[in-house]
Amino acid sequence: MALWGAVVAAFSVFTLGLWRTFYPYSYMKPINFDRLDDDKYCLIDVRDYILSHRAPFEKAKNIPLSYLGRQTKETDVCDKEIIVLAEDRKAARLAVKILMKQRKQPIYYMTVSS
Repeated sequence: MALWGAVVAAFSVFTLGLWRTFYPYSYMKPINFDRLDDDKYCLIDVRDYILSHRAPFEKAKNIPLSYLGRQTKETDVCDKEIIVLAEDRKAARLAVKILMKQRKQPIYYMTVSS
């Protein structure tokens, strides 16, 4: 009987780990720069200051990933739909996880190579 409890507990931990890993991907939607509408979207650049300065995007609010959690706790980041600009998909996923604590709607992302 104790073995069965251990199996159920291990399965629960495994399922929770999968859910925490893949849940943000369900809210991440890739978007092309061609579809960008200033009235509908708010750009948040989560790259660090050096990368965002070297390859800037117009009308993008630069909040580095390391400051994003604190920024979302203090103020509302944006009242429109959000597009996250990140250097890779992993950084975009981390930014979406942080932003999902504030709002429960799909967040778009674009990867930007420097």
